[in-house]
Amino acid sequence: MVNVSGAPAHLIQPVVTAVVTPATVVAAMFFLEWRVAAAALATAPLLWGAFRLSAHLSQRTDARVHDSAAETSDRVVEFAGAQGVLRSFGATERGHALLDDALLRQRTAERRALLLGVPALLLNSWVAQLTFTLVLVTAVALALGGEIDLALLVAMLVLANRFVEPLSLLSEYGGALRVATANLRRAVELLETPPLPEPGAPREPESSDVSFTGVHFGYPAEGGEAVPVLKGVSFTAPEGGTTALVGPSGSGKTTVTRLIARFFDADAGTVAIGGVDVRDIGTEALMRRLALVFQDVYLFDGTIEENVRLGRPGATGAELREASRRARLDEVVDRLPDGWATRVGERGAQLSGGERQRVSIARALLKDAPIVLLDEATAALDPQNEAAVAEALGSLRAGRTVLVIAHRLETVRDADRILVLQDGRIREQGRHDELLAEGGLYAGFWRRRSQSRGWALRG
Repeated sequence: MVNVSGAPAHLIQPVVTAVVTPATVVAAMFFLEWRVAAAALATAPLLWGAFRLSAHLSQRTDARVHDSAAETSDRVVEFAGAQGVLRSFGATERGHALLDDALLRQRTAERRALLLGVPALLLNSWVAQLTFTLVLVTAVALALGGEIDLALLVAMLVLANRFVEPLSLLSEYGGALRVATANLRRAVELLETPPLPEPGAPREPESSDVSFTGVHFGYPAEGGEAVPVLKGVSFTAPEGGTTALVGPSGSGKTTVTRLIARFFDADAGTVAIGGVDVRDIGTEALMRRLALVFQDVYLFDGTIEENVRLGRPGATGAELREASRRARLDEVVDRLPDGWATRVGERGAQLSGGERQRVSIARALLKDAPIVLLDEATAALDPQNEAAVAEALGSLRAGRTVLVIAHRLETVRDADRILVLQDGRIREQGRHDELLAEGGLYAGFWRRRSQSRGWALRG
């Protein structure tokens, strides 16, 4: 529960009590003996200054403690999840060093917070006791001078104690409130990050061709300008055809598919489906039209069936098994003891890379969307299954728009159109034979690929 000011509600009540109670006590003192009340009120600036100083000391360390704790958590998860890589390269000691450094920084930050926090608490306590002493001295002086009787003196001392008691707790509550509010503020900042805007009047494309017109895009860089990735890209992927994207790493191939799926909006130019700008298509309507198989497959910690059904939760059992058969996932399911109920583990850790890719392809096949985006979809498969999955993916072409990214040029030689990207621009486009005849970039890629087939390892 969060109050309107952004502070946790369960901390608001004691803080309010710690402020309201002294104010009420001072009012009662004014009613009984205004000089004692004035002595208590005179310490208010000193109390406020001590509270602000302690808050300043705490805030200096809160952010550092939070950042060091977050880094340590990341390092623990990283170290636990990267054991295979660390051991294969003999880098477990380096992994330990990174984790040890993070733990050391967290300990240093927390010790610094403690060293600054204790004086802050002591300062508030001393000022509160000073307030009590001043009220006590004033009341006793008045009693000794015969200006107040013994009963009123006792009443003043009781009120003075009630005045000081909540002030002693105010710094403690205030520190807890600052920490909780800071954590809440970070969560609110994340939740309030504006999503990509939804169209006010969504439009539905009448076809499934994909077109780029003068598209510029760069990924935002922290603390600097965006690094340009696409520079004026224009092309059309016709409905019912297969368009292949090839080019060196970093040329912008994957970025093209991300812009189609509207993971980002183009900085300039237009990305359209069926002539409709993707920014004018509602998110749900856009996602219904796309089936994506990316190079980095992510599986959720559930069963194989649950992960495949993400493509279309309402699919029948027959449709599920047909999609899995076409992706050659049925072979994996048949040999596992628990079959479809086999749990894949976190990020699919219980399956091999090729098996995870087959789950992802089956998921895309089951979705049966009119546009299919494939990013190195067969990269993790052995040659036999690569050919089988490529044949299954070929069945998607009828009436569908297929964009495929591949470094293995053999997998795209039959594409209706091949786009060659380099440095964020389309340098060549055409069919396989046409590009070979031009003798340009694509022909060079193909020649080097053909030469590599003759490579052999020799002792």
